[in-house]
Amino acid sequence: MNLYQENAKLSLDQLIEKRCGTGRYQILALSILVFIDLNDGCELILMSFLMPILKSEWQLTSLQIQVLTSIFYLGMVLGSLLTGFIADRKGRLKCIYISCIIQFFMANSFLVCTNFYHMIFARLGYGFVYGFSIPLTTTMISEITAPDVRGRFLIIINFFVSVGKIYAFLLAFLCLENFNQGNWRLMMMLSSITSLIVGILSMIFLMESPRYLMASGQVVNGLNVIEDIIHKNQNNTGIISKLFKSVQPEISSDPFKGSKYGYISAKERIAIEKWVTKVFRSEQRGTMKELFNKNNKSTTIRLWIIWFCINFMYFGQLLILPFILGSKKKTFVDYLTTVLGEIPSIILSLLIVEIPFFGRKNTMTISFFCATIMHIWSYYASWPYFFARFFMKECWAMLYPYSTEIFHTSNRTLGFGSSCAVGRIGAAISPYILIPLFEQEAHLPFLAFAISSIISVISTCTLPYDTVGKSLDFQNSDGEVESNKEDEIKEIMMVLIEKKNQN
Repeated sequence: MNLYQENAKLSLDQLIEKRCGTGRYQILALSILVFIDLNDGCELILMSFLMPILKSEWQLTSLQIQVLTSIFYLGMVLGSLLTGFIADRKGRLKCIYISCIIQFFMANSFLVCTNFYHMIFARLGYGFVYGFSIPLTTTMISEITAPDVRGRFLIIINFFVSVGKIYAFLLAFLCLENFNQGNWRLMMMLSSITSLIVGILSMIFLMESPRYLMASGQVVNGLNVIEDIIHKNQNNTGIISKLFKSVQPEISSDPFKGSKYGYISAKERIAIEKWVTKVFRSEQRGTMKELFNKNNKSTTIRLWIIWFCINFMYFGQLLILPFILGSKKKTFVDYLTTVLGEIPSIILSLLIVEIPFFGRKNTMTISFFCATIMHIWSYYASWPYFFARFFMKECWAMLYPYSTEIFHTSNRTLGFGSSCAVGRIGAAISPYILIPLFEQEAHLPFLAFAISSIISVISTCTLPYDTVGKSLDFQNSDGEVESNKEDEIKEIMMVLIEKKNQN
């Protein structure tokens, strides 16, 4: 069997795993991009802290608080939808650094807000940029990492959302006196610094996703990015070499035309081109139509339901807890204790995410069921808050990699972004449901969370398959790309062209 036949089924995942491994570049990209999610987690907490303060300082009504809360989530809906249409057409990298820089300016726009109407525009704009940035980090990291570490890398990204919440508590501790007063403008200004830093670092150090480049027809450019990653990852030392599989680069005796370093052979290029043709043969980039084709329709609908419910629960609890704790004269430490329930769940997620028995789907099902019990219990007592956060964060940790991996590269950002957008609708309507429930009885919102958890259990149980251990771009539940006569003809033509070139 010749080398081409041995590589005939070479996929991009296999190329990344066997030639790039996991090394300096992926660690560098992760180290930069996690700060986007850190900033996202920070802003979620700060936005929830703003509401009781503005209600007290500006004498706002409950309806105005509901409007300010929902307008932020409406901005997130619009931003999450738009990012898919743009990033799946124009690339991931430009969207990352441009959104970070805009987010820096939008955070500082709060400094000039002096009334309710100014705040509406500031929160809508900030929510838009926030929603735009959310799908980008998971999409980028999923497309440059090997399958054996992808799940853990995506969970680490999600972990930094929790770290961002702790950072928000530090800012609140420095700038606010209590839940009802303090220098909230200084707090928002300090929170904007990370966005600017990430925007600058991503422009300098990161490269475009090679998978996106190949999906858009730029195979040679994509392969050169792969070679750049191989070059940066060579000679891994220290803790990186101990934690991850290192691959020593070898110069090919027959590099492909246009090769930057000569690591990838001409035959490997042919095999990858065949794979690209087979995988992306009929897909249109960034179109809703692809999300509802015969392969994606049932999964898309179920994911939208899950995202809607978990956003309603997760952000709803962030919204309502400052009011509950404030009414009981609690401190920021009490709120922090509740949020710290997220940290152990991340550790557990890192341990089980790549175990097939647990994986993404089964872990979400179990966690949603346990969250149902904890929410019902929280109606009668305060201490289960911690455990409710634990299981909700466990769901989030698994939902991130699942929602990223289930969609093809051509529509990955749109698939993830549209799920985020539908989820933010759940967050946007939460104040109109939860605040009236809170005014009727302080712990009544937790029964609404329990109902949402039950719906999520049913939706997760009926997802078609788990994505643990599967290639990013496949057509069926066995993880294989389906073939047809057209593919077979193209494959034969490629072999004939190769033999002609050799002669």
